[in-house]
Amino acid sequence: MNNLFKSVGIWLVVALVLMTIFNQFSSHQMQSAQTQIDYSQFLEEVKQGHIAKVTIEGRTLRAVTSEGKRITCYAPQDLWMVSDLIKNGV
Repeated sequence: MNNLFKSVGIWLVVALVLMTIFNQFSSHQMQSAQTQIDYSQFLEEVKQGHIAKVTIEGRTLRAVTSEGKRITCYAPQDLWMVSDLIKNGV
């Protein structure tokens, strides 16, 4: 009977450790979640000065707002996008 309590206790500790680890990963993913916006809305945010930084990965734009919020956007082919970003201080 004493061995049964030890085994149950060990499994409870293992389960608590695993739950803690999974909760840490899920809360980290929630914090780093990015908001998807339309390209026209992205350009409007740039013109208003709300975008602090942009990373261009192919046609995907990953931006950080001046408040630290992360957003992503799909960019159509726009020859003037980089010049618009530079003109607006991004």
